[in-house]
Amino acid sequence: MRTYVLRENPAKDDTSWDFRVPHDALRLRTGQGKLITFNSEKITLQGVKFPENRILRADDPSKFILLSFGNLRFADSTLREGGEYIERLLKKGLFLNGRGRSCFVREAKTDKELDDRIYALGDYGRIMNIAKRAKRIGLLFSEAQLDWKLDPKYIADIPDIKMGDEIFSDGCGLMSKHFAIQISRAKKIIFRGVRYTPTVFQIRYLGYKGVLMLHLDLDKEKKHLIQFRKSMKKFSTTADLTFSLVNYSKPYTFGRLNNDVIVLLSSLGVTNEKLLAKQQEYFQWIRQASDDPIKAVDFLFALGAPGDIELAERVLLDGLDNPTVSGKVLQRQLSETAKFKNEKGRSKAPIFVRNSRRLFGVCDPYQVLKEGQVHLRIMTARGGPSTPIHGDVIVVRNPCLHPGDCLKLRAVHHEKLAHLVDCVVFASVARPGHHAAPSMSSGGDLDGDEYFVFWDKDIIPTTVAQSYDYPGNKEFTSKSISRSDLAKHFAFYSGAGVARVSSLHAKWVRASPLGALSPECQELNALHSQSVDGAKVKIPDRLTNPPQRPDAEPYVLELLEADREKFAEEFNANTPVRGAMANEDPEEAKDLLAALLQSRQCAISEYELFNLVCLLARKHNVMDLTPYLNHLDMSALSAEEKRAVSLALNLSPSDYPGMWNSLFRSDILTRRDLYQRSLYQPFSMQRLYSSKEQGLTTFFEFLRRGTQEYTRKLLIIKTEDRFAIGIFMRGNMEWDEDPDVNDNVVVCSFMPNTASTLSGYRPCTTGYRLHMSDTHFQLYNKHVGDTFVFINRRPLHSGFEVAASIALQKISATVQRQIGRIRTEPVVAVEFHVVSNRDRVAHQLFDLWFEHVPTEQFVPRFQRQATPYQFNDLRDVDWRIPENQPLLSSFFPKAESTFPRVDAQEPDASSFGPLPGSTSDGLNFERHTPESMQAHLARKSVVEIEKIVEFALRYHADEEMFLIFSCTMNRQPLDEKALTRWMEMFPPLAFTMLKQFVTQEGSPLPTVIVAMVHSLCRNIIRSANSLGIAALVALEKMASAVADMDVEQYFDLLNLAAHGVRPKDLYQEVLLVLNDSRLNAGSTPLTPAIAYGCKFALSVAFDRAEEAADECPCDENGKPRRQKTPPTHVPLTFIADEPGHVRAIVRVDARTEVRLHSHVRLQASSKATNRWIQAPVMDGIVVQAMKGELKISLLHPAPPELERMDWNMYHAGITGG
Repeated sequence: MRTYVLRENPAKDDTSWDFRVPHDALRLRTGQGKLITFNSEKITLQGVKFPENRILRADDPSKFILLSFGNLRFADSTLREGGEYIERLLKKGLFLNGRGRSCFVREAKTDKELDDRIYALGDYGRIMNIAKRAKRIGLLFSEAQLDWKLDPKYIADIPDIKMGDEIFSDGCGLMSKHFAIQISRAKKIIFRGVRYTPTVFQIRYLGYKGVLMLHLDLDKEKKHLIQFRKSMKKFSTTADLTFSLVNYSKPYTFGRLNNDVIVLLSSLGVTNEKLLAKQQEYFQWIRQASDDPIKAVDFLFALGAPGDIELAERVLLDGLDNPTVSGKVLQRQLSETAKFKNEKGRSKAPIFVRNSRRLFGVCDPYQVLKEGQVHLRIMTARGGPSTPIHGDVIVVRNPCLHPGDCLKLRAVHHEKLAHLVDCVVFASVARPGHHAAPSMSSGGDLDGDEYFVFWDKDIIPTTVAQSYDYPGNKEFTSKSISRSDLAKHFAFYSGAGVARVSSLHAKWVRASPLGALSPECQELNALHSQSVDGAKVKIPDRLTNPPQRPDAEPYVLELLEADREKFAEEFNANTPVRGAMANEDPEEAKDLLAALLQSRQCAISEYELFNLVCLLARKHNVMDLTPYLNHLDMSALSAEEKRAVSLALNLSPSDYPGMWNSLFRSDILTRRDLYQRSLYQPFSMQRLYSSKEQGLTTFFEFLRRGTQEYTRKLLIIKTEDRFAIGIFMRGNMEWDEDPDVNDNVVVCSFMPNTASTLSGYRPCTTGYRLHMSDTHFQLYNKHVGDTFVFINRRPLHSGFEVAASIALQKISATVQRQIGRIRTEPVVAVEFHVVSNRDRVAHQLFDLWFEHVPTEQFVPRFQRQATPYQFNDLRDVDWRIPENQPLLSSFFPKAESTFPRVDAQEPDASSFGPLPGSTSDGLNFERHTPESMQAHLARKSVVEIEKIVEFALRYHADEEMFLIFSCTMNRQPLDEKALTRWMEMFPPLAFTMLKQFVTQEGSPLPTVIVAMVHSLCRNIIRSANSLGIAALVALEKMASAVADMDVEQYFDLLNLAAHGVRPKDLYQEVLLVLNDSRLNAGSTPLTPAIAYGCKFALSVAFDRAEEAADECPCDENGKPRRQKTPPTHVPLTFIADEPGHVRAIVRVDARTEVRLHSHVRLQASSKATNRWIQAPVMDGIVVQAMKGELKISLLHPAPPELERMDWNMYHAGITGG
């Protein structure tokens, strides 16, 4: 079917989509369906191959049209206008020659007809969230590749593996091996010409979605073929019993470093040089494919595209000088360079990583793995199924924006999980409060997510960041959902939010020295996780304007991009292929055979390599392959493959004595030791020495022979039945010298009687030396005083021949606790195993023990190191500034012996002179008395006095503040507004007023302060945390005033005491004093209604105070106690024109219970650098809550340094609004 244009230049305000098409244009080929594509230039109709899914199998595909809006962008329009266009189309319908198509894009006469068809396939009606219902219906349209009718009697539902609220088996069910083989045969799954049974299948069946992993226990039980987890069931249906296969696990699925992962690794400390070097390795891998036939074979097998394996054979048989072969190799190379740009022409990194895989994640059904472990068993090149490294691996899921998404986990092997190959098995246990590992990497799960796993030591960071707690998005339910609601959801579903967040994240990464570890990037990661399913998110304004990156600092992605552009330009300009093996010289053919067998292939099995060698040998008439057998790893072959090789080469077991790993015959190590330490690997080791056979007397003779003749060796020393160590050594090591061995020695502990798998594994580092002689073996760090392992020959009279001393704490504290102390302990047994110097494959496997990269630093998600600040002090005032000079006479410098603030600049006293009535303190400077302050203020206007007060509060000049307040109280008429305002800013001033106007308890208040009673009581209560019992005495003096004040004002005092007084005994006393004053000190008795209201208000106040004490317990000084959940770290800023209110910036990714109307306690985490003060604590109520931002009404005055300090915010309950 040719492409037919339905409409040219569609307009964004179109309201009709009724098209007439010639009948010839609607003729489709078998298997094709109709596709209508919308873009701003035209609307087109064409025939395409429809994907297989349950909807199309259950219906007539000719009734459907696939609509594509991916490239629909109208000029000069917003995304919303594009969404409205799609919504109108779905509601109005689309018509081809009079046939209508509704929002489900299927021919129908009525809406009900469409609804009946959809809801007959599942119980979607019970899902009352629009997005979730649309998502579940969408599962019916997900592409699947197999029609298999599975009777429900062969399946069962089983619970998820859970600990508390944490689900470890989210989306991961179980499948018998018998059914896996049936499915593989029905699907005709073949890998490189051989039938292959995967261990993981991604499926759709009935209402289930997720993966099924091979589980051999089902074959033993013979009850069910499949067991589905509860988390896999998305809806209920019995309408379609088709078992649909979406994807499955495969061997040699190598991973690549993309931009996201590179940014995270760079932020975690992997240097630009290492990343550039890794990219250069990738370029060399591409380039050499046209130069060297061996490299070409490796290149083609690793790519593994259709036809690549056959092309690799032609490379060996025909040579790279063959134009057809070289042209096809060049096509593969150019396809790699084409990956340097995405479909939109933007640069991207596709760096191929040999030591990596892209794997489905599954759970550990037996719960044998410990937290932080993964079972990793993959098809390795020339090694068969094995664990590639017994050490740390990085596991990450794309897309990834948070450094904590890069999980550093320990790869181990467990016999119960040995059947699971080419997948990553995550632990199904965690400590309380910890999360399942998949959810810690970009919020992943196990319903089909693939994880990039790599163990390349060059790019494994030594710094690890705390993972983000990815929360589930909130679901908003509706009372009813119509087709119009679903259509609107589809029309406005957009990835624009994700794109914008990703774009801002990329800019902040560039701008910040911390890279993706910056708080802004971590907040944007939280927003990204909330927007991935099309949810709308509000991005705080402070995150929308990232600063520019300094030009002097190179950015890693720009460096890599420039390197890629240079390589692509040079490679494309230099396309001629330099061939090899252009003639039939037998000697060259033999050299090629040896090179092929010695090559480091990354995606070819040993048997596949043997077949290539046989093809090449037959081509060049090389009949005898026996000289090349040392390069072939027989232990990597299956029993069937060994028989085939033995038959082809006429071998007997005695012809190849090194075909078995000598460690399996060890007298010291058990099978459990071998599997726990990944020493079961099929590398060719031979035992050079055993004390059981040769005796301990000859140990040092064999030690000399083994270390001087072999470059790869393993020394095993047993000191008791509970403990042995293995010392892996590589390289040439001088005898009777002290050479630097640096990281070429690894020490591993073996503890066969210990129930747990301890991490007794210690690679040596730069500075380590090894001394070996006829009597000593000593491994030490820089100097002999820091010895790790010391083995020596003992005198004859000592009672034993060889002794050992081992610093167990260097292995791990756990090993030391288990074993105790090893100091001059007799050696029970010793073995020495070596690897043939000619066996390069065994060398590579042996060297995996040196790939482990220890973690040196753990970066928490929230950096809690508070920024120090300068406490405001008069000694820091620059009196030379013109605006400060008029204030100089108001603040006399004080002597350090009597007051802890001394003016560093020591202004000349003669510049202002002694004021009338002032007194000298016996030093160079004077201080105000009440009389001198009264005389000083008499010459000041109201505005000037306000400036003095503001200055005194800013610089904590408390003595002057009390004097100014006292003098102002003595003025007539009384300035109530000013006094009230000053008490609100500095509550202890209330006691000065109380002292002057209220001399004894119960005495009537002077008329002049009656209007200020409420403010006076408020500030007494606000001072209670610091003044304690003095506040209770003051309130008792105010008893009659409390009794007679307005009810609303009294309730305000109760509320203030409940939320603002923190010590438990104190808030109880304050509330009771207020209650007693109200009930008993009034001039007239309370009415029953008022009495009841006061009783109820007291009860509410006690409830709120006790809730605050439970949520944020404080000590007797009112300081919040240490809690299990750390407080939220927030910066605070004042709000202009809103005194008493502050703005708190809360990181979007912070997990906090604080919301609108929350009661919070704010404690300064910063410490002053110039004097010691107690950390200020303030209570407040959240009066406005926005994304990443809170507006808090403070119950206590804020320190003037507030904006220079860091604060901890504690949740202290809900006020109820």
